[in-house]
Amino acid sequence: MFPDTTATCHVLDNGLTVILNADSSAPVISTQAWVETGSIHEGDFMGAGISHLLEHMVFKGTKSFTGEELSQTVQAAGGQWNAYTSFDRTVYYIDGPAESAKTFLQAVLEMVFMPSFPEFEFEKEKDVIRREIDMGLDDPDSRASRLLFSTALSNDGRAEPVIGHLELFNKVTYEDMCAYHAARYTTSNTFLTISGDFEEEAMLATLKELTKDIPRSFTKHASVQSEPRQLGQRTRRDTFAIPVSKLALSWQVPTLDHPDAPALDLLSTILGGGRSSRLYQRLREKRNLCLHIASWSWITAMGPGLFSVSAEVPTEKRDELQAAIREEISHLLNDSLDEELTKAKRMALSSQFKTLTSASGRASDLGSNWHEARNLNFTKDYLTAVDKVTQADLRRVCETYLLDSTTLTVTSLDPEDKVAKTVTNKKAQSTREITSHTLSNGLTLHLCPDNRLPTVSLQGAMLAGMTSETPATAGISAFLANMLSKGTTSRSGEEIATALESLGASLKAGAGNNTASIGASCLKPDLETVLEIMGDTLANPAFHQSNIDFERQTQLAALQEENEDPASLAFRTLRSTIFEGQGYGINPLGTEESLAGIDRLGLTAHHALYYTASNTNLCIFGDIDPDATVALAEKHLSQLKTGEKQSPAEQPLGKPQEIHRTLDKQQAVLAIGYPGADIASPDIHALDLIHAWCADMAGPLFTRIREDLGLAYYCSATQFHGHTTGLFAFYLGTSPEQLELAKHELTNTIHEIAEKGIPAKTLDSVKNSWLAKQALANQSNAAMARLCAVDTTLGFSPTHHRETAEKIKAITVEDTLKAAQAYFAKQQPTVVTVTP
Repeated sequence: MFPDTTATCHVLDNGLTVILNADSSAPVISTQAWVETGSIHEGDFMGAGISHLLEHMVFKGTKSFTGEELSQTVQAAGGQWNAYTSFDRTVYYIDGPAESAKTFLQAVLEMVFMPSFPEFEFEKEKDVIRREIDMGLDDPDSRASRLLFSTALSNDGRAEPVIGHLELFNKVTYEDMCAYHAARYTTSNTFLTISGDFEEEAMLATLKELTKDIPRSFTKHASVQSEPRQLGQRTRRDTFAIPVSKLALSWQVPTLDHPDAPALDLLSTILGGGRSSRLYQRLREKRNLCLHIASWSWITAMGPGLFSVSAEVPTEKRDELQAAIREEISHLLNDSLDEELTKAKRMALSSQFKTLTSASGRASDLGSNWHEARNLNFTKDYLTAVDKVTQADLRRVCETYLLDSTTLTVTSLDPEDKVAKTVTNKKAQSTREITSHTLSNGLTLHLCPDNRLPTVSLQGAMLAGMTSETPATAGISAFLANMLSKGTTSRSGEEIATALESLGASLKAGAGNNTASIGASCLKPDLETVLEIMGDTLANPAFHQSNIDFERQTQLAALQEENEDPASLAFRTLRSTIFEGQGYGINPLGTEESLAGIDRLGLTAHHALYYTASNTNLCIFGDIDPDATVALAEKHLSQLKTGEKQSPAEQPLGKPQEIHRTLDKQQAVLAIGYPGADIASPDIHALDLIHAWCADMAGPLFTRIREDLGLAYYCSATQFHGHTTGLFAFYLGTSPEQLELAKHELTNTIHEIAEKGIPAKTLDSVKNSWLAKQALANQSNAAMARLCAVDTTLGFSPTHHRETAEKIKAITVEDTLKAAQAYFAKQQPTVVTVTP
């Protein structure tokens, strides 16, 4: 069922390998350069993060561009770009309009092979990475991951963090970095993957032109030390400021080319891959031993890999959970696995189909196939091997790898004795037709057929969200959304999860600023089953007391973890102040007091008011027959009560203030916020462009404060449009000793934006960048259905998201100046700082 790739492989005259995947389904392109070097290849610099440092420095300029010119050129062409470094690769990518392909390729090729490495940028960028290292030390998930890898792979290069250890990183010199680049960034050690709307012969001609000055070069094979076979159980524990323990059990497993790899992947799905999995249902749902649990297999070309179970668990239940996990694994030897095996195979297939829906996904899949196996069809070949796995194979790999405690590693990141910290006051738009239909109960249905892939996306929205809450009910929207899939009057949560995951389908509900949402995805033949389950969960949630109690515990743990994050504290304080603690000023997770008050009666009342047909729009996009889909929707969604369309409450605004909070972390955070535009404001498109400019790497915040001055690791802007008002905020993260200077520079930059708007020479580039993001988002039926559902629920037309691009194109410099003055000059900001 999974298709053969149509990609082709070519070797240019200088030895550079190029993988081309022409696909004209959308007018976009993804250009990716895969350099086969990462932290495990650093040799004498092992643990110093030199690969990651190099990734940062290539953005500082090339043969043809200064760093600023490079950012502006990519932005003007509509490019969305970034890079990442891992253990064994460094990948640079630019996605955007297909018409800009040559610009993107010139940029990425020069970054890899012709960087200028301005020496004056070296120490500034090292300062940025030092703050990034500090941020990693503040993040509990990063700390837990580092604890696991450094224990399970203690004699392996993968034991060291990709970003490096600060004391080793500090020793890396400019000359070291340049030499490392010359040795590792060669044509023999790099390949390109390009997917999107292009003609193959024309692309090859473009590549030949762009690479004519890049000579053939070779990389000497790096000696990579891999972990020897483990000879006994390893256990390691550490503490951190978290509310519950982060537990991991990991076993050594073989490499990707081993015949047991497909069975191990499927076994991880059966054991802990989703809400219907064994561990989730038996240990979380039925025995309440943990707040979250999952299993995953990390099997790569370099061995050994890891088969892991990870969980968030109250510390007093940690050891009991560990024993229960091992007991559940032993049950795999005797239990029937037929249905679970079929489900896991379907989930694997469905997951891989999703990678084919975007140019970026296709390019990444091809890059991974080539990097791991030198086989462009590896995904299909691997899925074929997955399909052949039997129950006997599952039991064999379970017995071989998971029952042997000598290859087991156990790590846990546990809460400190006193977790709670004191907080003190100191290019082309899709033209596929969308049709709208009203069901007998008043629910509005919007349909858009697209038969490119045999998949369907369903996205529903209800007029609810933060404005439906009060301080006393804070957190109820998220709480209720999480409860929908926990059981109905006719199905248990386990039955819902099993039915969906057996089809490789998914269903998830959520809540945002203006709406509550429910979304699902499935393969074409399974649409009726998924619609029936969606209708049941929307209309008939059971709100069992045991699930309410457990969800309260889970949301409370998330709230406690959020309380330890400086950025979260800053934004929570900012919103609460601007919106007087009402509506948009309420924490979506609630408070300890409000969560304690949420009960079955309150959930039922909230559901009855907001989850009604008249208050709901449902969009179904994908491989559908519209007439048949309307009939199915009428059959399965008519059970939703008609109700009434809701009206949002008026949002109060507070007085601007300067507020200081303290939190015992490494970094300082600054947030400066203004009341923003409402959803119907004529200013929203100008503000969208100002936001895009300020959030971009070529924008005034990043360029001035991070690049020129090196004052912050991150510096950006965020906004949302609400029913009667919104929010526009600027923020940065920095070291405490640089906070005042960073605040001064950010304030001055905001004032300059308020005085000038977006400069004329920059506006077209900002527009191109915004339009490119729109085109990239419109590749996905799920994204388009989500936009349509929210737009129609807020009162706009089903094609509103398609019309926005023309309005963006029409924005003038004067429009941006008018908006900037209205929101940043004529209003006083609320300023929040969080420091250690």
